[in-house]
Amino acid sequence: MELPSVPAVVVSEGQARALLRAHPGDGLEAWLAEQPWQAAEDGSWRVVPARHGRTFRVEGVPDQTVRVVERAPAAGAVTSWLVGP
Repeated sequence: MELPSVPAVVVSEGQARALLRAHPGDGLEAWLAEQPWQAAEDGSWRVVPARHGRTFRVEGVPDQTVRVVERAPAAGAVTSWLVGP
């Protein structure tokens, strides 16, 4: 079975940070927005400092939304969620 292709979505770093800052969550998204980011080859960004051993990546998805991908320490569970308007 062939999976449908998903077009690459380019969201500027400024747009991504603004979406994270505006998110009414528990403060994690706002914290992520204020950290240094490192551009990845696939167009996403790696959040440079880990938080409590967890690493984070921010990537663009359709409809001016971003996905936050969180990885637990020691190759643990991966969690992701969408942040957008």
